[in-house]
Amino acid sequence: MKKIRFTLLAAALVFVTSGCGTNIQDTHSFSAMDTFMTVRSVGKNSYKANRLIEQRIYKIEKLISVTDSESEVYKLNNAKEFPVELSEETFFLTQYAQNFYSKTQGALNVCLFPVIKEWGFTTGQYKIPSHATIKSLLSKTDFSKVILQEDETSRKISMPQDMMINFGAIGKGYAGDAAIEILKQNGITSAVLDFGGNVQLLGGKITESGKVKNWKVGIKNPFGEGSLLSVDLQDKAVITSGGYERFFTGNDGKKYIHIFDSNTGYPVENEIASVTIICEKGIYADALSTSLFAMGLEKAREFWKNNKDFDFIIITKDKEIFATPDAGKIMTVLEKLPVKVCSD
Repeated sequence: MKKIRFTLLAAALVFVTSGCGTNIQDTHSFSAMDTFMTVRSVGKNSYKANRLIEQRIYKIEKLISVTDSESEVYKLNNAKEFPVELSEETFFLTQYAQNFYSKTQGALNVCLFPVIKEWGFTTGQYKIPSHATIKSLLSKTDFSKVILQEDETSRKISMPQDMMINFGAIGKGYAGDAAIEILKQNGITSAVLDFGGNVQLLGGKITESGKVKNWKVGIKNPFGEGSLLSVDLQDKAVITSGGYERFFTGNDGKKYIHIFDSNTGYPVENEIASVTIICEKGIYADALSTSLFAMGLEKAREFWKNNKDFDFIIITKDKEIFATPDAGKIMTVLEKLPVKVCSD
C-alpha cells in the first residue's frame, strides 16, 4: 500500500554521512519488499551485520508477501477453511494492525487489500472501479471480523473467506526495527537504514575526529525537486507518507493516490501533501504516517494531542508546514514557507 520509494542521497530523504576515521564502515544495498534498501553502519562487525539484515528482511518478506504463493499471508488470503495457524511474527503483525485499526477508528486498515487491488495499485494496471464494485468490496474489509486466538501452544486466525490482509502499511517499519536489533546485537552503535522512504537511525553520526553528532535527514519537497526541510536527530525512525510518488491520473483527469480512505474505498482527498512521523519505533512511525495522512490535518492534530509519544511534520497542499513543538525545535526549513507549531 505504501511507502514512497527513495534512493540514497536522492531527492527524497537525504542523509549527510561522515568519514569514519579508524572505524570500519560498510554500506550494503539490496532489493526486498519491492524496495531498494540500503544499510550503512560503522563498527568492526558492520559487514556481517549488514548481510544478516538482508537475510532477516528476506525472511520477513517470505512471511508477508501478498504475491508470493509460498508466503504465509498469501496462503492465509487464499485459505478455504478457518481457523488458520499463524507464525509468531504474522500473529504479532495482525494483532498490532488490529489494535491500530481500533486506535485510529479505521484510518489504518490492513484489510483494504481487495479495494486497493481493484484500483490496480498492486499490479500497475490502474482503473477507476464503479461505485457498485467499490461498495461490494468494502463489505469485505471489516477488520472487526478478524478473530485472533492465542494459547500456550498455538496462534490462530479466523476471518470471512473473502477477506484479505496486506501488511504494506507496516511491513517495512517492522523490518527496520528488526534490522536495528541485529545492529545492536553485533555491537554497532552508528547506522542509517534507508528502506525506500523509511529512514531509521541508530546512534549518531561519527565524525572523522570520533565525535558523535546528529544526523541530518531531509524531507522531500512535495511540490518540486530536492528537500523542503531537514531535521537533526539520532536514534529515531523518520518515515514519510505522501501522495506525490505513487498515483495515476484517471480518464476523468483527476489524480488518484495510493493512500485510501477505509470508509469510502476511494483514494484520500484532503489538504495534506505529506506526513512525516518521528518516533522511536519504525513500525509505529510507519502505521502513523498512513493513519494521519488518511485522517486529515485537524483529526491528525487531535490524535497527537491524545497520543504524545511521537512527533509529526505535516506539509499541506497550500504550502504550510504544521509541526509538533519538539519537531519544530529540530527542524530547518529550506524554503520560505509558513510554519505553524501545534500547541497542546
